[in-house]
Amino acid sequence: MQRGELLEGMKDALPIVLGYVPLGFAFGILANEAGMSVVQATAMSILCFTGAGQYIAIGVLQANGAVITAILANILVNMRYFLFSTSLVPFLKDNVPSKIATVLSYGLTDETYAVAFNRYKFKKPTSSYIAGLNITSHISWISSTFLGALSGTLITNTDKMGLGFALPAMYTCLLVLVISKRNDIIVAFIAAALCLWTGYVWPASMQNLSNIIIATVVAATIGVIINDKR
Repeated sequence: MQRGELLEGMKDALPIVLGYVPLGFAFGILANEAGMSVVQATAMSILCFTGAGQYIAIGVLQANGAVITAILANILVNMRYFLFSTSLVPFLKDNVPSKIATVLSYGLTDETYAVAFNRYKFKKPTSSYIAGLNITSHISWISSTFLGALSGTLITNTDKMGLGFALPAMYTCLLVLVISKRNDIIVAFIAAALCLWTGYVWPASMQNLSNIIIATVVAATIGVIINDKR
């Protein structure tokens, strides 16, 4: 393993860690409030590693919903990772062995994807870099979930701590990092406008399951069309 690449991946993961810590901490607290033990909440972050999906699952538990509802919602919300992983294949296929890439891709999230994709535009990917980036991010999520679950009996209102703002703030920072030309700005505004519009016309119960996917597919398609016309 290349030590320099590993350390660089860990360093690039620091902005992600800063966003994951409050979110994971809040998730641990909410999981505790929903009736999950510290072990169960931590195991969920180890085995799932999908912030949006885990929060949806907690919402279903709190509403006394069926397990199949949480599973189907997670499948729908996380379908975007098929697009993410597919877009990384051209970079990885000649540089990282497929077996190693498959294992390390378990740590693929919106944030690690944004950081990795931005780097691969200028540098070849390595298994050491991916390991440093993904594993560091995952460990921060697991450890913050564990601490949040432990503290669940002491903190009952995460809104007062401002933890809810951490996720949009982190996504905003990552968006700024990946924008490099005017077309990127156009696509970003289209995606934002679609999210707001679908959030307005769709029933509140369906917003988390529809507006992100619709905005992603439509904006990505427009982005491809714009780039092909250049």
